[in-house]
Amino acid sequence: MKLIRLTNATKGRIGEGLILNTDLIASFFEHSQEDGTKVTVAYGMNGNSWEVSETIDEIMEKTNGN
Repeated sequence: MKLIRLTNATKGRIGEGLILNTDLIASFFEHSQEDGTKVTVAYGMNGNSWEVSETIDEIMEKTNGN
């Protein structure tokens, strides 16, 4: 199991820390919120999803241990 710390970008929780288990993440994709803010969405294998402020490249660095 590998845990990574990301920054929540979901309205009402912006800026809060978020810990995700990478073993349970199916995919990441970029998305623009209604106000035009760009976020990355982590889509979990259980159907849950999380909007985070880190880019896909930043997430890849974290998952590769950098």
